Amino acid sequence: MPEEKFRPPPHYPLLNTKMMTARELRETLEDLWEWVAEAEIAPEDVAPSDELIQDVRHQMATVIEERVDRHSDEPRGSRSG
Repeated sequence: MPEEKFRPPPHYPLLNTKMMTARELRETLEDLWEWVAEAEIAPEDVAPSDELIQDVRHQMATVIEERVDRHSDEPRGSRSG
């Protein structure tokens, strides 16, 4: 019987959140969140490594940060004008 493995995470190697639309950000976050949620409840013998889960969580944080920045009422950094 072949060894069962957990599916790989959604692949976003060059995640450039500044160039993504709001819809792309939302869909990317949904894809990553779904993978993490499934990975965390997967049986230990097929679950991905904790390190991989943390890497995907880091990608999620990057997407969330961009979404927050776009919807923030408070300016960050210096103001021009």
